[in-house]
Amino acid sequence: MILIPKKGCSEIKYDSELAKKLDYVIIVNDVDSSNVGDLFSIWNQKCKVTICNDITDYYDFIKKEKKFNPNLNIMIIGTKNTSYETLLEYKNLTSFYFFYQNEVKKIEKEMSKWNKTFVNKKDNVLVKDAMSKFVFMNSNGKYLRALLIALGYFIATKKDDNSYLPLAAAYETFQTSILIHDDVIDNAELRRGKKTIHKKYEEKFDKYDLKDNNFDERKKNTSASIGICAGDIGFFIANNMIVESYMSNPNLPRVLKYYNDIVINTGKGELIDVVLPFNEQYYSKNKCLEKDIMEIYDLKTSWYTIVGPCSLGMILGGNSDRVVESMVKTLSPLGTAFQIKDDILGIYGSIKNIGKSNTSDISEFKQTLLYSYVVNNTDYKEELRKYYGKEELTDQDLSKVREIFEKSGARDYAIKKMDELFKTSKALVLKNRNIPTYYKEILLGFITYLELREN
Repeated sequence: MILIPKKGCSEIKYDSELAKKLDYVIIVNDVDSSNVGDLFSIWNQKCKVTICNDITDYYDFIKKEKKFNPNLNIMIIGTKNTSYETLLEYKNLTSFYFFYQNEVKKIEKEMSKWNKTFVNKKDNVLVKDAMSKFVFMNSNGKYLRALLIALGYFIATKKDDNSYLPLAAAYETFQTSILIHDDVIDNAELRRGKKTIHKKYEEKFDKYDLKDNNFDERKKNTSASIGICAGDIGFFIANNMIVESYMSNPNLPRVLKYYNDIVINTGKGELIDVVLPFNEQYYSKNKCLEKDIMEIYDLKTSWYTIVGPCSLGMILGGNSDRVVESMVKTLSPLGTAFQIKDDILGIYGSIKNIGKSNTSDISEFKQTLLYSYVVNNTDYKEELRKYYGKEELTDQDLSKVREIFEKSGARDYAIKKMDELFKTSKALVLKNRNIPTYYKEILLGFITYLELREN
């Protein structure tokens, strides 16, 4: 149970009987209010009380508070100057967090069940070794895409019967497969804080006792090829998971067609993402335009991270094409905002949180909104190009790139555009009549979560 006042903080007076039923009271403190101490003293008599000065404080609290779970009774109140809209934001984030806690346990169990089937005892030992590494990469994720499949299914059916779980597990398996390919393309060393598959093979092959001048090149090519093969197998495992699980479901043809469209769109975005940096770096007539960056964001991120999984869940649940299309329009700005946030975290986030190096986007000459803004709107292009594309970047080099993004206004521009897209997506969720009220709360909380995320 999550309680908030209907209009403002004065709606809920202290009630000892209510206090006995509550596990937590969250006090949202407006800096201009003077009654936070009084509220704390009153409710702290029988409840566990915490004071949050802003939504970031609250987000940090719920992440650290291990006993904070969906079985608790929680009341969120504000000091006298706190608006009702602010309290709603806290409630929505709580609703999303509890929804996530509930569903992720089921998703983890489903992933574990399927992962056990991916290594066939009858296979060649080399295949078993590669698929064991695949399973390791396919475990312990955040499962946000699987969660969106669940949410889409619930929006369509208004019930939780776990029918979405095989589709969610298949989608996460597809994600792992395409990330393995992405890691080969980018020559990345880390993914989700783990050593990438092709890098694991490079380390394994380093133990071979050979004196061949071509060994280093063959080692890298062979390791990359194994990664590509493992990813290829994963793609079709995901397809089989969907077909096997929904053979008798009348929505299977639509689900499979839409799923394949997502894979195709992601591949198109990846292709543009590969060619664009090469052209920008080596073809003098190339122009890195913002519209090209936005197309990558839409195809490669928005579709496969946000729009696709939620729509897939809705299709599985039987929603019509018209209703699904309304959700595509609602969530597309959110997918773009997600990627802009990712680009900013890629440069400014901590390695521990993002699970990869801060220098990877720079070394790969990654075409981002930050880069596009500098080269098209400022006089810092040549200074930035001294570091952009450089393979061995030092901490000092990274600091210089960060400084250029800041003094050129690129970081502020990206943040402003991202914030506008987050705001737009919230407004579109509220306007969408096809989303039941409770699931609107969860979606709005999800958007707030994406705004606050650090990884």
